[in-house]
Amino acid sequence: MNIPPSIDEIVDEQLYLGNLSSALSSDLREHLGITHILSVCPESFLIEINPQNHLKITVNDSEYEDLLIHLPKACQFIQKALDEGGRILVHCVMGVSRSATVLSAFLMQSKHITASQALEFIRTRRPCIQPNYGFIKQLDAFAQCDYHPSPQNPAYISWKRRQEQDVTLFLNQIIDTVPVIPNQLFISSQFPDDIEQAGSLLFELGITHLLSISPSAIIPNLPTPIHFHHISDAQQNNGALLLVLPKACNFIRQAIYEGGIVLVYCDMESKAALAAYGYLMCSRGLTPKQAYQQLTEALPLFHRTSNFTRQLELFDACSYAPTPDHPLVKEWLSSGGASGWTSRRGSSNEMVAALSATAMNVLSETGLDSKAFGDTLHKFQIESPVRASSKPLPSVQVQG
Repeated sequence: MNIPPSIDEIVDEQLYLGNLSSALSSDLREHLGITHILSVCPESFLIEINPQNHLKITVNDSEYEDLLIHLPKACQFIQKALDEGGRILVHCVMGVSRSATVLSAFLMQSKHITASQALEFIRTRRPCIQPNYGFIKQLDAFAQCDYHPSPQNPAYISWKRRQEQDVTLFLNQIIDTVPVIPNQLFISSQFPDDIEQAGSLLFELGITHLLSISPSAIIPNLPTPIHFHHISDAQQNNGALLLVLPKACNFIRQAIYEGGIVLVYCDMESKAALAAYGYLMCSRGLTPKQAYQQLTEALPLFHRTSNFTRQLELFDACSYAPTPDHPLVKEWLSSGGASGWTSRRGSSNEMVAALSATAMNVLSETGLDSKAFGDTLHKFQIESPVRASSKPLPSVQVQG
């Protein structure tokens, strides 16, 4: 590996945390007086350094890995090294996730502090640490197990039963976060209400700026480096994002100019999309039609309503600075144009139309019978329960 050594002193002349390169550097270890090494890496990365003073825990940096079961052994090894007057280096490949988890577990047990407190203490000495979401939950479980997880411990059994489901739900949230501009701008209609999930999600995507738009869930306390801005219902004219779209675009523009990565979040995907594609229009000089084309590429199943379309058209007609007094905006507001937002997935008929268009594109490239598919889809529409009632269906907020 060509990664330079990276090591930080966490507890003066006792505990050190670093990457693999630092553990492999005999000169660095000798300079710091390292006597013991705890390696948390796959077997393929490890070499034998000193059999008597070297503990190896072979796990991958995956949310699904069970590092919890190894923590008691790791804590005992660290404590033994310190009792002998030694200096111990805890490392993984990058010195960010696995090693930070192990060292946090030791501080939790020895100092009787919480996982959050342990991580914050380590960050004061090594700011780059960030255990993956699965490991953060395992630190919580470590405390619930009274620092003695085992296959017989009820708290360990409980954690083990729900581990895969919890991790999968978290990873699905990452997948559902859509890149509008790769590595610069994302949108989502979901955001974790759990502070640990929120922090992990933002870290995994590299998010530095968060723009939330009502309606939205309550945002938990975010990590300090995250720049946060919220557009409330009160700032929107009867739910119309158009008049505050310049503020949203300015927030995105400034963040990207500073080299940041932005996440735009709203429970209604159409509003998050409007903010993101409004930014594309004013920053790249795109027409509404060109913005739609990019929107379709990022969100193939997104169905834009007439309200969504009109707001982008008005944003363009107002030279990206709409005001209530502008004749076109005034006419639109007086006609009740601000109503008509759709949920994340839209109505059933809208979904059928969007699904049909996407499926036809796919079928045209496979040689399958698109006519038969179309006949079946038409039959589905005819037999839909919507036909059975003459009353309009209530609007349902659907979250994907």
